[in-house]
Amino acid sequence: MAADVRETARELALGLLMQQWQPRHLSPSQAESIDVLTHLCLQEAITLREEGQPLLSLELLQAAEARGLQDPWLLDNQARALVNLERRQSAWLLWQRLIEHGEQEIAQTAQTMAALQEESLLNALRAICQRDHWQSRHLEGSEHQSLMEKILLEIIDSREHGHPHLSLDLASEALAQGWESPWLLDNKARALVNLDRKAEAVAIWQDLRDHRDPEVSASAAAMLDLYQGRVEQQQLLERCATLERKGDPEQAEALLIEALIRSPDAEPLREKLGKLLTTRDDAHEHDDPTLKRNAVQLAIHARILDALEARLIRSRQHDTAAIAPNP
Repeated sequence: MAADVRETARELALGLLMQQWQPRHLSPSQAESIDVLTHLCLQEAITLREEGQPLLSLELLQAAEARGLQDPWLLDNQARALVNLERRQSAWLLWQRLIEHGEQEIAQTAQTMAALQEESLLNALRAICQRDHWQSRHLEGSEHQSLMEKILLEIIDSREHGHPHLSLDLASEALAQGWESPWLLDNKARALVNLDRKAEAVAIWQDLRDHRDPEVSASAAAMLDLYQGRVEQQQLLERCATLERKGDPEQAEALLIEALIRSPDAEPLREKLGKLLTTRDDAHEHDDPTLKRNAVQLAIHARILDALEARLIRSRQHDTAAIAPNP
């Protein structure tokens, strides 16, 4: 048994050495029992954390746990390392598990530390509300509401009452402190839309569309249906503007035509193509606004038909080449 414990100690110490850390406490020769090894691991983990190595501290504790060391203080110190790594919700969840522990000292410590994480977040959010002269309506909440419910309600309320900057800052602060919820991300995206930062919002919803929670996934898909096309159109218009500045309106025109073949009702793209064509065709020669507008639309229609015809010809040529016998 002692040999097995020392072997486990050697493995854990070797893991630290491979990370360029010389163990201060974790000496295999001293690991005479599981209890002693656990104590040595805890000492080493605390030293690592206090000397600015929280990730290595966490990895040591997780490796010890994976090798069968079971002690509530191992979990407590994992949580402390997670706090240093700005993964506060993961730490909070570990302390929530320990609150139910039968040993009073560990249960009380866990309850205190979990409450500190909650209060730290709430105080940061209250400070943001005060900065923006917003009277928080939900952060105090009731004992029947979860922490995340209070936060989300405040984020939604501030956005719906015309304060998208505040809503965004609240969501961003919660995320920055390591609290994780797809609904935090979803509401961050909604605030971004209100601030006309739709491309950033769409990027968030694209990630959430594949979320394992079907409600989250469905919500993200619905928001993408609303905004993804608009963002893609805006990005295309910006690309066309760049091509124009570089003196290549023909390439801009080709991009617009291809896009209109896929989305014929995209009015901003149709309008941009019309402007390009009036600088190159005779559509601008009409003095009557109605005639000029009709001429532009006919020119757009003609360009799209030409592109479709060219595509059809290329497709037929490809099919013919594919079935032609080898000489």
